[in-house]
Amino acid sequence: KKKKKKKMLSRVAAVVVLAALCLAAVGPASAIPSSCSSPKQWFGQVFAFDPNRGSVQGDYFYDESGMRKARYERYTNNSSTGRYHVIELYAQKTYYAINLDTNECESGALDRPFIPHSVVDNATWTGDFVIGSTGIDDASVEMTTWSHTFTDAKGNQAQWSAEFTLHGCIPIHTTVAYQGGFFVESFVDIVMGIPDPNAFIPPAGC
Repeated sequence: KKKKKKKMLSRVAAVVVLAALCLAAVGPASAIPSSCSSPKQWFGQVFAFDPNRGSVQGDYFYDESGMRKARYERYTNNSSTGRYHVIELYAQKTYYAINLDTNECESGALDRPFIPHSVVDNATWTGDFVIGSTGIDDASVEMTTWSHTFTDAKGNQAQWSAEFTLHGCIPIHTTVAYQGGFFVESFVDIVMGIPDPNAFIPPAGC
């Protein structure tokens, strides 16, 4: 009887150890959140920096469904300033840059992949954080951060990292590094929808 009890106890112990190992393996994986779903169309204000152009601020139009982005921007680069209407049509792989001070228009090929302001399915979660302080009422915003490598049909790659609100998955900040450059963008005052669809249409003759 004592032998049977010892065998039974050893079996129970083995089951407990195995269950603990399974929980240890499953626990961390289950703590990683699934990618959130961001709005597909929105309008807001952008604060950006591009080393080739300097600091940029302006209206930002985003249409993920049509793979389109547009900006009415004001830039400052050292002592020079200017105003531009920039249109990026990734489905057509074409960009337009209209100088709003001179009405001159430049166009060319977009040689980098479309990078959405949303979390793609195979992005890597890098953490959850709080902007502000949770010690004061209504003085904090929870955010989640993600990273990914985008590659287009020609093999061009872009390293992407971004921050989103934990609730609603609204884009806050984006950093993109690609061959030959990088840029950063921060977004505020975002509203849903496209208030001016003409923002994506270049002027006649451009």
